[in-house]
Amino acid sequence: MIPSRLAAYFLANKQRCGIYRLPPGWTHEPSDPALCWKTLAPLPAIDRETLLAALGETLAFPDYYGQNWDAAWDCLTELDWPAGKLLVIHLPIAADSPVIAADLQIFLELLGDACQHWADLDHALCLLVETPRADLSALPVLPDLDG
Repeated sequence: MIPSRLAAYFLANKQRCGIYRLPPGWTHEPSDPALCWKTLAPLPAIDRETLLAALGETLAFPDYYGQNWDAAWDCLTELDWPAGKLLVIHLPIAADSPVIAADLQIFLELLGDACQHWADLDHALCLLVETPRADLSALPVLPDLDG
């Protein structure tokens, strides 16, 4: 998939924005002018503390960010990026990362709600999860936009 097609797809209809699993071998071009690409640093474990800390660091949340679900929501709804760009939050999850399923589920719900919040305000935000883990295969895969 070509990153500019990814941006065009979501910018054309922001209601498509949400949470997707990256297809195997997908690469992006961080310099693509239509993307604001933010990758969470590799996490030693997928749990509440590491997810919230990485989200705050990656998105440069303010110093008063309390690293809890409510504070994350407040900061996510106060983000600022150019309206003509797709903000992508990229979450890599290694195959061997320990995962607290309940914490990941809350994180995914939080980000899904944020994607919808911004789509309703005519901004494009997506969470793209990159992982070989079979237990996350229920996430929808990005559509094939190469054809």
